[in-house]
Amino acid sequence: MHNPFKNPRKTGFISMLLALFGLGASGCIVPCMYGSPTADWTVRGKVLDEQGKGVPGLQVILGNRYDNSEGVIYDQNYWPLDTLTTGTDGTYQVDQGGFPINQLQVDIHDIDGEQNGGEYADVTLIVKDFEFEDGKGWYEGHAEINVPDIVVKKK
Repeated sequence: MHNPFKNPRKTGFISMLLALFGLGASGCIVPCMYGSPTADWTVRGKVLDEQGKGVPGLQVILGNRYDNSEGVIYDQNYWPLDTLTTGTDGTYQVDQGGFPINQLQVDIHDIDGEQNGGEYADVTLIVKDFEFEDGKGWYEGHAEINVPDIVVKKK
């Protein structure tokens, strides 16, 4: 089968046509353009049972929550960022970057049923108290987001 992209002249011509129509390619994992703001952050937290013991094996979904934002394309005002699992002591941590986040939504789900101490109800927490520091230009900086302990209750 003939591959038209092996010919540099054809590839250049196709790239030129795409550029004329305002289309192109970039190395961004998320949709972004030149001049898009970026930031990075570290999220740390712990999930506890009602006795104050860390609960392992729970799913932690982190997302960016927008309030009254027009033009947000994913699920109205929410954009998922990452999915983690709590460790043996109930803790979780992630270092990530991309578009700056406004509010961090933390969703806790029990995905292992009766294992690890019982079946727990879902919990959602919105974290707003964090700031990005040491930003310059389009880079808004780094935020250390320490999520308050989340207590899960048995179903």
